Amino acid sequence: MSKSTLSEIVDLFLLRVTPPEGETERPYYTTGSIVAAALFRLTLILFLAMLFNDQYRGTGWWWTAVTLAAWGLGAYPAWLQYRRFNEDVRVLQENTLCGSCRHFNPTNQLCTVLDVHVTSNEPPCGGDEWEPLQ
Repeated sequence: MSKSTLSEIVDLFLLRVTPPEGETERPYYTTGSIVAAALFRLTLILFLAMLFNDQYRGTGWWWTAVTLAAWGLGAYPAWLQYRRFNEDVRVLQENTLCGSCRHFNPTNQLCTVLDVHVTSNEPPCGGDEWEPLQ
């Protein structure tokens, strides 16, 4: 398995703990990508649980193991990513001009006027479209 294929699988399941190199032009994680990856992981876990249900149903631990797998492999990584995402948004709001602009959408780090993702480098509008929050 090549490194790029492994990297694509890691990205698909959203298991990367740091953004890949060179991803400074846009936020790597957004609320939608976190939720979509969690749903993808949970769907895969539930599909595998249904596939192996006939073999392990008689054991008392089967649905406990499925529930723990759904939390530990499906929901918990998404919760950790969402906490990290919110921390990044908080830092962006405190340290950039865009964070104090009324056009900044924190759920996906987007400037709603230009429809461009905001980074910590500089405002996408150059400060021309900036308006205070209140």
